[in-house]
Amino acid sequence: SFAVYDREGEPCQKPGCRGHVERIVQSGRSTFYCRTCQR
Repeated sequence: SFAVYDREGEPCQKPGCRGHVERIVQSGRSTFYCRTCQR
């Protein structure tokens, strides 16, 4: 989802979620996600 793309360290956008967006790199490509809700 583009809702979290390039928002590393920012709060998750999902209502009620208190997690933060994280970034991992796999095969040279970035993946952004919230560890709390996996969004």
